[in-house]
Amino acid sequence: MNKWKKIPNVDSSCFACGPKNPHGLKMTFESNGKKLRSTLIVPDHMRGWSNLVHGGILSTICDEVMAWAAIYLSKRFILTRTMTTSFLKPVIIGSKLEIFGYIKERIDERNAILAGEIYDEKGQLCTTSTGEFVLFTPDSFKKLNIMPNDLLDQMMVSF
Repeated sequence: MNKWKKIPNVDSSCFACGPKNPHGLKMTFESNGKKLRSTLIVPDHMRGWSNLVHGGILSTICDEVMAWAAIYLSKRFILTRTMTTSFLKPVIIGSKLEIFGYIKERIDERNAILAGEIYDEKGQLCTTSTGEFVLFTPDSFKKLNIMPNDLLDQMMVSF
């Protein structure tokens, strides 16, 4: 069994993974070389109906874990092209979640299919997602001017 290694985060303001975003999820990630994993307790202000985590938040969690899996495991920068999420079981606010992301299929040098899974504290699969991601070399991603170059350079160090 491979050991899980923490992945550094460089974008402190990101809604999903930014540790300094006061309204965000503050997701952290670790990898065993084949998958990415995150644990999370969704805060009350992200609830939907009654005591359930809002479906948009669950979709965001899946998108984020798939995106980081694509970045870390393919050593490329990414943009989400398409994404489909299935809600299998309700997710209750305040419950501890375990989230996984991994590459299902590398289509070619520029495209990959990823999967995301959210499990509740009982180990039940609650949400699944698949997405197609466009993969960019660091140089081609820099040309898009989406992120400051210094942040991209910091991310490349974690590859």
